[in-house]
Amino acid sequence: MSDRLVELSITEVRAAVPLRLGQEAGLAVVSETAEPFRSLHIYIGQAEARAIQAAQRGDRPPRPSTWDLFLSAVSLLDASFSKAVISEVEEARHFFATVELVRDDRPYVIPCRPSDALALVARSPEAVLYATEDVLSAAGQYPGSRGPVDRTVG
Repeated sequence: MSDRLVELSITEVRAAVPLRLGQEAGLAVVSETAEPFRSLHIYIGQAEARAIQAAQRGDRPPRPSTWDLFLSAVSLLDASFSKAVISEVEEARHFFATVELVRDDRPYVIPCRPSDALALVARSPEAVLYATEDVLSAAGQYPGSRGPVDRTVG
């Protein structure tokens, strides 16, 4: 078991991809920033996918989203959002994540959905996205390959 963290970037987000017959989901693809450039394909809700896309475009809604509200509250509490980690995977398709807040040099780790972690990272240029080496070993896809992808919303 490895606790080593590997830096990722959000490389693709689609708001509507086929999930099952007659059903669609969102899809986020996150990839290593260095060789061997493995990627994780994470099926998420369509609303979350649209929120990530909007943040990537720099769109500012007239009213704050849940993720904007969260980051505002973190800032008001004199904390900062430092990183998100895709921390676990089950059956190469059910992903789990955490976000790390820092206040007075003390880290606070909060479990969350991967889609929320990505939405927060997309809104926070200073935050870094990671996955554990174990997650990438279990579910990472190499460029040009078709790895284990089960169409289950995560």
